[in-house]
Amino acid sequence: MHRRQAFFALALACLVGLRCGAEQASAQSRPAAPSTLLASTLTADPLDVARVVARLGDDAVLDALARDAPAQRLAAARAAAFLGAPEAALPGLVALAAGRDPDLAPAAAMALLDITRALTPDALARRESDAAALVAPREAARRLAADATARPDIRRAAALSAGALAALAP
Repeated sequence: MHRRQAFFALALACLVGLRCGAEQASAQSRPAAPSTLLASTLTADPLDVARVVARLGDDAVLDALARDAPAQRLAAARAAAFLGAPEAALPGLVALAAGRDPDLAPAAAMALLDITRALTPDALARRESDAAALVAPREAARRLAADATARPDIRRAAALSAGALAALAP
């Protein structure tokens, strides 16, 4: 009798283990939502952020920049530099940098600066981006740089970004 109970206990443990493993495999096979993937980049290594952006695509990141959820906008701001065409994020980043969120505004300003410093005429031509589309973000960055109520680090990033954009779209 004792041997039979041990056998049933072992069989039950195996069945429970198989069921848990199947549920875990099923959960892993379901694709994660774009907002979940993007939110995972908040503390990620830059290479991981680049992989997530490549997987999601530019449109998902640009959509997240315009969302109401601050965490999604923060993740999108940090991921914007890894877009295939990062110049598309400039209007949204300038708007976020002009905001009053103590986490989001500086992150958006630094992303704005990173993108504008990395833009080159050759890269814009390769992506067939219109340099005239950079005029509006440039002017918004100039206004932000002149805003005395903005934080000094954000104003400095905006001024440098406006200068870099002026060199690309006079």
